Amino acid sequence: MTDGNANMGTRKPKLTVEEQIEHLKSKGVTFELCSEKEAAECLSEKTYYFKLAAYRTLFDKRVGGEHDGEYVGLDFGHLRDLAAIDHMLRYTLLPMTLDVEHFAKVKLMRGLTERSDEDGYSIVEDYLSNLDKRDRNLRLGEVSRLQRDRYGGSMASKYAEDPPAWVLIELLSFGGFASFYLYCAKRWGERGMKSEHYLLRQAQAVRNACAHSTDIVNGFTSGEPSAIRTPKEVAVALGEIGVNKRARRSKMANPRIQQITMVAYAYRELVTGAHSREMCRELVGSLISRIHQHADWYEDVDSVRSSFDFLTTVFDNWI
Repeated sequence: MTDGNANMGTRKPKLTVEEQIEHLKSKGVTFELCSEKEAAECLSEKTYYFKLAAYRTLFDKRVGGEHDGEYVGLDFGHLRDLAAIDHMLRYTLLPMTLDVEHFAKVKLMRGLTERSDEDGYSIVEDYLSNLDKRDRNLRLGEVSRLQRDRYGGSMASKYAEDPPAWVLIELLSFGGFASFYLYCAKRWGERGMKSEHYLLRQAQAVRNACAHSTDIVNGFTSGEPSAIRTPKEVAVALGEIGVNKRARRSKMANPRIQQITMVAYAYRELVTGAHSREMCRELVGSLISRIHQHADWYEDVDSVRSSFDFLTTVFDNWI
């Protein structure tokens, strides 16, 4: 049995808003760009300490001396500003991932429709038969659970026993659809679709982060390098928009920047709808304007400045 007090030593005390501000001050955080009164209002009405304080990781700490462990050049205004930019970034990326998913479905259905040897049913049967027991139960479970859903319930109930491909892709999760997309790519010998499946997986991860309002920008540090490779076509495309090899290697080593970049590339390659692209471009324009609003605050904070510069270049050229 686990000792209920085993982790007591790692627990941190709950702090009032006033105590949160004092704690930040003890860590070297200043209140010049944002007053303590404004900070208290922000922490009480607009966000909460744990979420806002996450952006501290983007700033260096002093080592040694009287101020050992204090942050260098960090003001509460930086935290508030980065949280606002992060909010806009999530609200830009989320519709991008939805568009990527939709137009990937359009491409898959176009391929299915144009193939005279596909009836839309046998491919689903073969796909499910091809899965191992665990994955098959996972996919069937997704469809089964939707029978109680207010939106897809009637469709799921009607086609639960024998769904055609055009129904299946409406019922599967993003991850399930990506799995089916890969199966179709292999079945049809479509190398491009195989590569796109890899991009869909990254879009799925970004979509989940945005939908759960997970902080993104706080991970724009060197940190632990990405465990996945950057597709050659993405690296080549970055070179074509003026990102040199050193910058590509540096930025694409960061897992979050890498995934966002791959979503932007997937958007460039898959999304053909003029209206979708127009709406997305408006979001991107607002995001870039917001990034530039206080760009001078981060001239000496390389993890912020260089990351924003990189993503601005990517968005400007691919969206």
